[in-house]
Amino acid sequence: MKINDKARSRMYGLTAVACALWLIQSLAEASRDGSLLSWSTIVFSLCLTVVTAYCGTCAWKEGRKAASGTVDENGQDQANPEE
Repeated sequence: MKINDKARSRMYGLTAVACALWLIQSLAEASRDGSLLSWSTIVFSLCLTVVTAYCGTCAWKEGRKAASGTVDENGQDQANPEE
């Protein structure tokens, strides 16, 4: 099954929101239990930040591509038909 750009944009956007919420929840919990500055929390938070930024960027790019109208009814990008 192939999804179109609008659906892909929504999927990336929802993933970015879920990761951001997970990051906030993890930092709040780490702050409560005193492990906010432990290496494991720092590395985990950095990874979640990178994933959130990547998914947010992809959502924005896919959304702009879908809004530009260069996609046909089958979800194929008319500028790059092989994708």
